[in-house]
Amino acid sequence: MAFNCLFFNILIWFLIIFQSTSAKLASWTNHGGDIYNRRYAYDETKISPKTVSNLRLKWKFIAGKDITATPAVYDNTIYFPSWNGNIYALNGSDGSVIWQHNLGQLTGLNSTGLIQGINWTVSRSTPTVADDLLFIGIYGPAYILGLNRSNGELVWSTQLDTHYAALITMSGTYYKSAFYVGTSSTEESSSIEACCTFRGSFFKLNATNGDILWQTYMLPDNNGSRGKYAGAGIWGSSPSIDTHRNAVYIATGNMYSAPLNVTQCQAAQNNQTTPSEEDKCIEPDNHSNSILALDLDSGHINWYRQLGGYDVWFFACNNLSTPGCPPGPNPDADFAQAPMILTTGNHGKKRDIVATVQKSGVAWALDRDNGSIVWSTQAGPGGAGGGGTWGSATDGKAVYTNIANSLGSNFTLKPSNITTTSGGWVSMDATTGNVLWSTGNPSNATASGPVSLANGVVFAGSTNGTGPIYAMSAATGEILWSYVTGATVYGGMSISDGCVYLTGWTNHGGDIHNRRYAYGETKISPKTVSNLRLKWKFIAGKDITATPAVYDNTIYFPSWNGNIYALNASDGAVIWQHNLGQLTGLNSTGLILGVNWTVSRSTPVVADDLLFIGICGPAYILGLNRSNGRLVWSTQLDTHYAALITMSGTYHKRAFYVGTSSLEEGSSIERCCTFRGSFFKLNAKNGNILWQTYMLPDNNGSRGGYAGAAIWGSSPSIDIHRNAVYIATGNMYSAPLNVTQCQEAQNNQTTPSEEDKCIEPDNHSNSILALDLDSGHVKWYRQLGGYDVWFFACNNLSTPGCPPGPNPDADFGEAPMILSINDHGKKRDIVAAVQKSGVAWALDRDNGSIVWSTVAGPGGSGGGGTWGSATDGKAVYTNIANSLRSNFTLKPSNVTTTSGGWVSMDAKTGNVLWSTRNPSNATASGPVSLANGVVFAGSTNGTGPIYAMNAATGKILWSYVTGATVYGGMSIINGCVYVGNGYKVSLGAFLPTYTAGNALFAFCIF
Repeated sequence: MAFNCLFFNILIWFLIIFQSTSAKLASWTNHGGDIYNRRYAYDETKISPKTVSNLRLKWKFIAGKDITATPAVYDNTIYFPSWNGNIYALNGSDGSVIWQHNLGQLTGLNSTGLIQGINWTVSRSTPTVADDLLFIGIYGPAYILGLNRSNGELVWSTQLDTHYAALITMSGTYYKSAFYVGTSSTEESSSIEACCTFRGSFFKLNATNGDILWQTYMLPDNNGSRGKYAGAGIWGSSPSIDTHRNAVYIATGNMYSAPLNVTQCQAAQNNQTTPSEEDKCIEPDNHSNSILALDLDSGHINWYRQLGGYDVWFFACNNLSTPGCPPGPNPDADFAQAPMILTTGNHGKKRDIVATVQKSGVAWALDRDNGSIVWSTQAGPGGAGGGGTWGSATDGKAVYTNIANSLGSNFTLKPSNITTTSGGWVSMDATTGNVLWSTGNPSNATASGPVSLANGVVFAGSTNGTGPIYAMSAATGEILWSYVTGATVYGGMSISDGCVYLTGWTNHGGDIHNRRYAYGETKISPKTVSNLRLKWKFIAGKDITATPAVYDNTIYFPSWNGNIYALNASDGAVIWQHNLGQLTGLNSTGLILGVNWTVSRSTPVVADDLLFIGICGPAYILGLNRSNGRLVWSTQLDTHYAALITMSGTYHKRAFYVGTSSLEEGSSIERCCTFRGSFFKLNAKNGNILWQTYMLPDNNGSRGGYAGAAIWGSSPSIDIHRNAVYIATGNMYSAPLNVTQCQEAQNNQTTPSEEDKCIEPDNHSNSILALDLDSGHVKWYRQLGGYDVWFFACNNLSTPGCPPGPNPDADFGEAPMILSINDHGKKRDIVAAVQKSGVAWALDRDNGSIVWSTVAGPGGSGGGGTWGSATDGKAVYTNIANSLRSNFTLKPSNVTTTSGGWVSMDAKTGNVLWSTRNPSNATASGPVSLANGVVFAGSTNGTGPIYAMNAATGKILWSYVTGATVYGGMSIINGCVYVGNGYKVSLGAFLPTYTAGNALFAFCIF
């Protein structure tokens, strides 16, 4: 695991020098790390109290001036601004520059000139990652910029406040196509005669174009006049978001000025104030020194808690005896950080709270529903420079904070009762607020930067001129490691995996984009892939055809023996295993050849503490406890006798999206068919069905109507900007008489790319669709199979009682991938998928119009393209099963083969770049996977070869014989490849060349 430290003119990346096969990188996407603002690398495994002393310098980047923002880390890229006026994107592996821009030149904005020593345009806040965009605030004037994350080019800029002293110090939080951020100011440095008119406010922006959706002020209107309310800036860290309560939580600063009636009230009460008690001089709309909950949709204040009492401070009135200054007290006890959201146990019951630390040194925990005080603790001495500043951290068990101790007050450490006048760091029990430990800064300086947390280790920096940084035991506060950077450390550290910067492989498609692409893989490359060696092999006892899920150093997968497993990725040891029949009490439908027990064939989906998996008949989804595999809930999606789940599904924002398929295609002519494929959104917590959308018109359970349109493979892809989920469907099993008659009348022909008059509007068979995430409403669909009524008994169209042809069985066995291409100099967002017909399709994400289509290779009832393509955004890679053993002309050689193979197509045009035959002279039916210029795939040959190909040329660089047919796909993370073998059940039982297997393999670069 790695962490970043920010200090004078250098960005440093530290690395633990030891090998670990797999770890999940929790991307650090804003100052607070994520929407919860906890500054906690949840799933860090390499760094621990035992290993942190192994941290070593990996690289150092010279920016040329101070860096005080916590870097954002995403997709193996580090994003940060420097006080030199630049913003940078660096490669996380080696610190090389991906792009950099001067903010003044990029925007045309001039500095306000109010920052001492700075007369150029700068940012001091952590950039916020938002899919393809990056948001960053300007430190005067108060602009937010939306940048293209891939190249740093300006997409939009929005001025939030025209006040001369307004600026942005907050990092902001991105959620559901919106960006939430507040304004602060430098007006505190004004003269007595000029101060003050600025009012802090909080905004919701449209993430796509920067439009202001709402603005909420923290103080009553002053009409731009002095002598009234001013101040209440919103300073630091990242606002936290509670998706269940639809609320965003913020905290504010002190007032700069107040109306005469308020200052007179304060003088009359003898200049005293008690923050935890109601203050009669605080009027209802005065939200200075407050924690607030705002409604996400409207900006309405759900509740607020004023915790600073009367506090009118600006620099010229630091000394209250100065003529013309308002009455005291003026502790400047604002909040320089937003609250964190967490959950504690309270008398045996769960209690949802927000927690933050004030510059006064007081830590506060408030009820998330109403703002009532749960606890408050004097963590350490306060001061105008803190107290607590810029960001605390939590793991839910404790709250960790810095104490700057800017005044050099006596600071009594716990539990030793030793006194220091330096700054330090404090841990408090999250349930009670009791101080667990406090550690003094060993370099005898203030501790003004935020803390960060990972796997039992707290990281922090010192303002001492030599720039020490420290790693402390989260349990005891003991300093376990330190490093001298050479200059004051005022910023915070972001934490991500030490060697590989990517998220886990959390479903069949790898993530919500369904690209089957290990984005940040660095160990595996075309140059190193030949070094892959078998690390371990786990014997399950029967076939494994699902792509394993990989998360938090754990491998999750089902076997056709009816079990689901969780293995340690390091050595293949069993963490837990369960028999699905015993776990659920469900009986198999008995429709799968060779299997009369309850099984799953789909990749489990990782969802925080849960694991979701579908049953291959009956059509149930299970929610399992990820730590032990025990059943949390089960939901039947379809009661049809032949319904089942083959899709892996996708988890997004506390919901699970998945479709149903069926084995009714195996029915007799007399019985077929009534099943209709449908797509679901489930509540991830309890499995409740939130919506269901059918792919065909209702048949009322009767034969002779529409049937089929199953949703088969891979993982639905999600576009959070468009609030859409993209799926693809299978062929019909039956169609109404009017449709079959129409088809006969048009001479049994159909052209997939052209409109077919026999396809009625609600017939979504052989289609790619975009559905609304919230409602399931079909936003658009593109029917790409034309008329296609097929089931096994009617494979031969001359069979009596069968519908007219054609019946190519040209369904989609995979969901679309989402990617973006350059179309005549403009970005175009598309989805891409490959059909069993062998045709690859790219459609516009907004309306489903065809961008390109390519015959990648021969089709067939077994494919064509099946189970999952892959993309890196530059090319689309697919298998071509070639189940009919047709002539397959390879490119660019024009050599012909009758085996299956693999194909690469230009993502922009669809042109075939290369095609490679399966050297084992067999079909290539499993999905492909992609990592750092290498394409991985398996062969159905009975010996079970697997291959690694150069993504640029298709040349085979590495292979391994597993011993049995490989029908599933590979997951790739941190230099390791995981794959199972065997397929002699279900469809595989019909195919004489397929063989049974029993193992999961781990291959790693050594």
